[in-house]
Amino acid sequence: MYIYIHRFVNSSFCYLPSFSNQSFISIKKKVFFFFLSSSLSLIMTSPSEKTYSKFYHVEIGIIILFLCLTVPSLIILTLIYRQQSHPPSPPSILKPTFQRFSLTEYPQARCMDQTIASYYIRRATNNHSRWLIYFDGGWFCYSKQSCEFRRRYSPDFISSNVFNHEKFSTGIFSSFKHFNILYAPYCSSDLWSGSSNETHSHGYNIFHAIFHHRNYFPDAKQILFTGYSAGGLGLLLNLPDLLPKFSPQIDLRLILDSAWFIDQSDNPNGISTITQGMQYWNTQISSQCQFKQRYKCLFGSQAIQFLPSKLKIFIIQSLFDLTQLQFDHSNDFSVKLRENLIESRHRLSIFAPSCYQHGYLFRSLWSKYSINQRTLGYYLHMWLKHNKHLFILDENFQSSSCPLNDE
Repeated sequence: MYIYIHRFVNSSFCYLPSFSNQSFISIKKKVFFFFLSSSLSLIMTSPSEKTYSKFYHVEIGIIILFLCLTVPSLIILTLIYRQQSHPPSPPSILKPTFQRFSLTEYPQARCMDQTIASYYIRRATNNHSRWLIYFDGGWFCYSKQSCEFRRRYSPDFISSNVFNHEKFSTGIFSSFKHFNILYAPYCSSDLWSGSSNETHSHGYNIFHAIFHHRNYFPDAKQILFTGYSAGGLGLLLNLPDLLPKFSPQIDLRLILDSAWFIDQSDNPNGISTITQGMQYWNTQISSQCQFKQRYKCLFGSQAIQFLPSKLKIFIIQSLFDLTQLQFDHSNDFSVKLRENLIESRHRLSIFAPSCYQHGYLFRSLWSKYSINQRTLGYYLHMWLKHNKHLFILDENFQSSSCPLNDE
């Protein structure tokens, strides 16, 4: 009898999932002794009691056998369900983040409030050869009074201590994930052109200190210099002296977002303000720009004359630019801007929609703006990947699609 009970218990537990040996043996012992005691009690009872006990223990045995067969199955099914419902987490991969670098070694690289200027680097996880260098904008101040006003109401444009990190999670930064990114905040309020201790205008000093600070580009194959508004104007002023320092083997490109300003000599409001600002900042201009009227070095159609001919340029410019419209109250600004872009089409790739706004690449839906049902994202891809020379301009002012509520 002992042998039969032992075999029964062993066979009943053959389908159990793997437990620790100690737990498994403990369970087997309890079941074995239960069967053994039941059998002994059956032998020691009277015939009538034996008959009753026989049926009773048979029922108990069937129930235990049923449990021994079904419980392991339920456990196995539960484990399978949990594995499918909660798959093992993949190895944690740290998302690329922006790291801040301060220009402490450069005493002239100071914001307008005299805080130390800084820039940010985000390394791509799988690429070291492509770079997006982004210079931010935010208009300018041009006198003690206007700069004091800016200090009170727009402190992020004069200080490195006030910065909105949400910029890193939207716009072109979130789209160009396979590019290393160098981002330069705008804290000089001087179009990246000033060098004055008296007025604390050091945009020119900050610009060049960034490229002297560290050599990030020994393995670079492509660099996109990108500037929004004042940042784009700063690139037009500073690149003529900077680009010769890069290897001729690098594919250097320039993207100007809402930085194509036109010379409105018949409207002195904007010109006089910029001229006053350039004096206030002690603006530094490349020796290659020899215009007697120094402000002309800021305007796109004149400034591109001093950039290398092999430099590929992509202009993103609204025909109804809200910033430029402030300085031109005539009814023909958009027509003059359109004609100016057409005159430069042989040198530039252009995307010029009819949207009432200033700035595109920092917006969450930047790639969705379209002309004739083809998007900015599509055209920029064609320009980058296939070296297409593009001239996409809404000539009749009616073929643009401008996403609403895109901040």
